[in-house]
Amino acid sequence: MSLPRPRVTLHFAQTLDGRIAAQDQRVMLSTPAGMVCAHRARAEHDAVLVGIRTVVIDDPLLTLRGCEGRQPTRVVLASALGVPEGARLLQPSGSGQPSGGRVVVFGAAGRAPHAARARLEERGAEVVVVPADDQGLVSLPHALAELHARGVRRLLVEGGGAVLTSFLRARLADRAEVEIAPRFLGDTAIPAVGALGEAPLASAIDLREPAVELLGGNVLLRGEVRYPD
Repeated sequence: MSLPRPRVTLHFAQTLDGRIAAQDQRVMLSTPAGMVCAHRARAEHDAVLVGIRTVVIDDPLLTLRGCEGRQPTRVVLASALGVPEGARLLQPSGSGQPSGGRVVVFGAAGRAPHAARARLEERGAEVVVVPADDQGLVSLPHALAELHARGVRRLLVEGGGAVLTSFLRARLADRAEVEIAPRFLGDTAIPAVGALGEAPLASAIDLREPAVELLGGNVLLRGEVRYPD
């Protein structure tokens, strides 16, 4: 029986050749209009999720800025709870709690040290340990069920590549919004989406009734995700 979960939207920026970053280095791909679009997307969702690699490399705040709306819950998938001590999303506001919306960090059973959990909880984050999947990572269905139980009905997933791939591979993404920058980074850069199956054509995923919008010099492509039968 499938677990309850929020509706999931993938939102990310990539190059023409499908790359989102250089190795261990942040690359700014969004235009100013693209950044406004990204924050508007956060305003339309209850929570925004990234993986631990995005936190380490990009150090995002994951807050809503420049438009009206409620601050989304900020979610990090960190199987071993390795969120850096100085991560900006853990920095306190005047109330002593993390700035912006609440922070929820998911760890994987068997990989989440008690000391790391205590450290994150001292910084105001909520730590939730769920079962591990076959790769020893956070089980996405269990994490989504926990978010649903906390009132999250609309979840925005912003990256990185391994997380985006995992959601698509598990058929847990319902919608995608992709900002495309007219640049090429080459095959040494990090792809937005990795392998989805052993037979590429058989595992191909489509966007149903895609819409296109200009974002300055970039293009936004959005649509409902359709999986192969």
